[in-house]
Amino acid sequence: MEMWDIYDSRGFKTGKIKKRTDILNSGEHHLATEVWIINDKSEILIQRRSSNREVLPNIWALTTGCMISGEDTLNGSIREVKEEIGISIKRDDLKFVRRIIRTDTIWDIYFVYKNVDLSKLILQAEEVSDVKLVSIEEFKDMLLLKKIFEYPEIYDVLSLIK
Repeated sequence: MEMWDIYDSRGFKTGKIKKRTDILNSGEHHLATEVWIINDKSEILIQRRSSNREVLPNIWALTTGCMISGEDTLNGSIREVKEEIGISIKRDDLKFVRRIIRTDTIWDIYFVYKNVDLSKLILQAEEVSDVKLVSIEEFKDMLLLKKIFEYPEIYDVLSLIK
């Protein structure tokens, strides 16, 4: 059973640990990460969520995941990227972009500037059914067409790509 550390609305650990399946009380949050992998052409690696996912099946998204108890978002990002798409990254590869607090989740967003060969990726079938690289314009078009998961701050994050 996956366990989560519980944080308050300011991002501080409360000392509580809950099961992933537990309902969080008002003011309780858990940590999650979103990793944007960007190549030297400013193309973004996106992944299609598996059709068997409970949340957002078959939707294009970025590499995301929840942190397990004892894990910070740097280590969790490394783990999630390796598990979901088979890319090894290091802490120094992760560039913190921003923190977003939404409902019961504290999202830390990171950029990783790295060229990847899509043919060498190892997809975690339970999580990911496909991957592709898209330009910033293609990404924006996919957002407009509701083909990629959208959240209010995503355009701000997108504008930070160098």
